Amino acid sequence: MNTGLTRWLLLPLLGLWLSGCGLHMRGTINIPPGYQKVQLNGDDKSDLYRMVAIRLERVGVQLVEGRSDVPQLTLGNIQINNQVASVDSRSQDVEYIMQFNTQYSLSLPNHEPQKFNATFNRSFLNKSSEALASSREQEQLTHEMLEQSADLILIQLSRLKY
Repeated sequence: MNTGLTRWLLLPLLGLWLSGCGLHMRGTINIPPGYQKVQLNGDDKSDLYRMVAIRLERVGVQLVEGRSDVPQLTLGNIQINNQVASVDSRSQDVEYIMQFNTQYSLSLPNHEPQKFNATFNRSFLNKSSEALASSREQEQLTHEMLEQSADLILIQLSRLKY
């Protein structure tokens, strides 16, 4: 048999064998069968809502509305606070810590809702001479924490068992 053909046959077989024994590629999320249909509640105009909805649809979850017989994922409000972390010799704010917090809950029919928090902290420098760059850095940090929250919500959903 040709060695090139053998390689092409062994590569898919190796992949099937690895996935069959429970090894999954990093970044893949397997949602349990009970969560294949989910009602997503929250502010549908928020970035977090859109990110979670896109990620749920990407992993094969069907989003439904107006049904009480499916799990309900409710996204709470986002709270962002900036605290001064350090000051310079002239008492000017030099570094801030941005605290990002949101809550979400998952409710299944005939079960108590489970509540979760997603909390992240990031530090950034206050560049008073570069106010536009500083505000862009804050926007970028906020966006990164939104993405991390959406990923965390899906990871938590994949691990839940009732």
